[in-house]
Amino acid sequence: MPPKDCTMSAKSFFRSITNWAFPHLPQVGYVFAIVCITTVFTVGCENTTSKKPVRYEWKTVMEGDWSSHLYDVHFVSETQGWAVGNAVDVIPGLDFGEGGESLIVHTSDGGNTWHRQHSGVFGKPLRKVYFRSALEGWCIGEEGVLIHTSDGGNTWQSIKTDTKDNLNDLFITKTVGWIVGDWGTLLKTTDGGQTFTKVDGSVFGEKSLKGIHFVDQNYGWIITYNTPTSTTAENAGYIYQTIDGGDTWEEQFSTEAALFNLHFIDRQTGWVVGDRRSVFATTDGGETWQFVTDGSNQRHKTSYGQPEYLGKEPLHTFTLYDIEFTDAQNGWIVGDLGVILHTASGGRGKWKHQRGGPRYHNSADAVLLGVDFVSKQLGWVVGENGTILHTRNGGVTWESQSSPSHLLVGVCAISPEEGYVVGDRGAILRTEDGGTVWSAQDSRTTECFGAVHFVSPQKGWAVAEAGVVLQTTNGGAVWERQTSETQQVLLGLFFVDEKTGWCVGNGGEIIHTDDGGQTWKRQKSGTTWNLFDIHFTSKHRGWAVGMNGTILSTVDGGSNWRLASISERHPFFYLDAVTFVSPEIGWIVGWDLRGLGIDGLILHTADGGKTWQRQESHTGNFLDDVFFTSATEGWIVGKEGLVLHTKDGGQNWRPQRTDTRTDLKAIYVSSANSGWVVGQNGTILKYEIVTSNR
Repeated sequence: MPPKDCTMSAKSFFRSITNWAFPHLPQVGYVFAIVCITTVFTVGCENTTSKKPVRYEWKTVMEGDWSSHLYDVHFVSETQGWAVGNAVDVIPGLDFGEGGESLIVHTSDGGNTWHRQHSGVFGKPLRKVYFRSALEGWCIGEEGVLIHTSDGGNTWQSIKTDTKDNLNDLFITKTVGWIVGDWGTLLKTTDGGQTFTKVDGSVFGEKSLKGIHFVDQNYGWIITYNTPTSTTAENAGYIYQTIDGGDTWEEQFSTEAALFNLHFIDRQTGWVVGDRRSVFATTDGGETWQFVTDGSNQRHKTSYGQPEYLGKEPLHTFTLYDIEFTDAQNGWIVGDLGVILHTASGGRGKWKHQRGGPRYHNSADAVLLGVDFVSKQLGWVVGENGTILHTRNGGVTWESQSSPSHLLVGVCAISPEEGYVVGDRGAILRTEDGGTVWSAQDSRTTECFGAVHFVSPQKGWAVAEAGVVLQTTNGGAVWERQTSETQQVLLGLFFVDEKTGWCVGNGGEIIHTDDGGQTWKRQKSGTTWNLFDIHFTSKHRGWAVGMNGTILSTVDGGSNWRLASISERHPFFYLDAVTFVSPEIGWIVGWDLRGLGIDGLILHTADGGKTWQRQESHTGNFLDDVFFTSATEGWIVGKEGLVLHTKDGGQNWRPQRTDTRTDLKAIYVSSANSGWVVGQNGTILKYEIVTSNR
């Protein structure tokens, strides 16, 4: 197979977040590209009848379920659980006028699979979920939303609350229950949650009531923080207690920290968490509260070599959102930067970091917002971007149970079994089994990636916004940042060996290394137009493409770049990806915006780029990436599930059926009968060509 860069065009991400009125305007936002050199991923099913007894088989390896934030999770057993979150469209792209349907997802197999339930609520995020049994449960949310199910969530009915204030937490027993919300909102039920009435909450003033917990019919606690416009007190967080079933509430404690959640296991023992990394504990029913966060920061204190100023470390001010204890000793806390803390000593000793935390300037971990355990071993955590994590060993290890909804913009395969995918929000995914399972890697950044490239199973690079260049020397187990000498968005990457490589990006940026990235030096491109992709056939000969119909070429490794001439060069050409199968034969794809619409643009050279001729794409879609396995056979991917295929070097391009309308961003074909494609909404598709028995 001729050498082909694993450059997976991510530039099109920019189009997904920005509407361009005039193509000559400067780009802003996220634009991507991807590169690699060994194996591949693509999609397609040829619509023409093959003369050979073969057929294309397509399989969706992974598809994001939702991109919404999940705020809470609750399990009633080891298998049955629910999570709730932001409003999302019932049908992707369909707007119901008042916003998408609020998200409820359910699992009956311990989280191995999750399925959406129809909440019947639109445009109002759901904040908390609680099930009293496998059949009966409640969800609360913004603007006074309260819904109830008696059939495990198959159907949900609205319950009147007589308030438009946001509801934040609930606690319901067989007969009595409570709901708390903003502006001192307090609701009560005496019929087991069938109806709720508003009760006097004047003792709380204008405070936002964030959490409520009862240990029996008399003893309970409420935590608050001041509503932003409230001027009732200097302190932000308050703890109130009742000993008469909620007839009266008395203030126990106040703090400068905003408080977000609480957990009690009996009348004496409880914990509260909030911002400023706050964890407070009581062993006397709240008569006294002890700040017990000390010891939970051991991994923070040496971050970036900063001095240890107790309580003033700027990276320690992250917020803790939820807390769960299974007994008096074992508890977990979740919060910002993907942090999960665990104690086996009731929180009075050190809290151990199980995951996340401010280890790096740009952690890629999503904020975690909810935690629930059914035993000391089995637990679940949910958070931003549809994150669902599960542990079977008390948090020693955590595995993802959610399908990432990232925009995936590139793919690079080391072998038919092993490959990498990159995307927005710092996403790097790896498979070792041909795509059945994809595991997230710690990229140490939240920047959106532009390219990834491996020169061996162990050694690879990835580039992103803000001049980020990462390298791994152990197959992605650890990614380390290299100094790139630029702050530009980097979009394309190519290496010809372990030492020699180039990156391109916005503003005509080209940087080069001849020592494996230990040092990167700028090269003069001669243009300020954004460059999207780059490809070399040797240490000396290479090409770069970008906006304004820009094609650059070099014959001396980039010491000198010259603007290539094409027969139809035009400022309304956007050139997204470039590939060569030999020093003479290559292709460029993108789109042409000269007319009233969009034309998919394909350019071909047979003389090393001296001249470029247009090939007919017969499509009005954006073309995002191109991959050839020989001088005759190649593929192009683009918008709305488009895959084009040629067997004659591009003289004829024919569409292949992908059974998806998702925008496809990158393609890599590992062999004549296996390939992959990646795209929006966490989509990864795989195809194989199978010999027919007919």
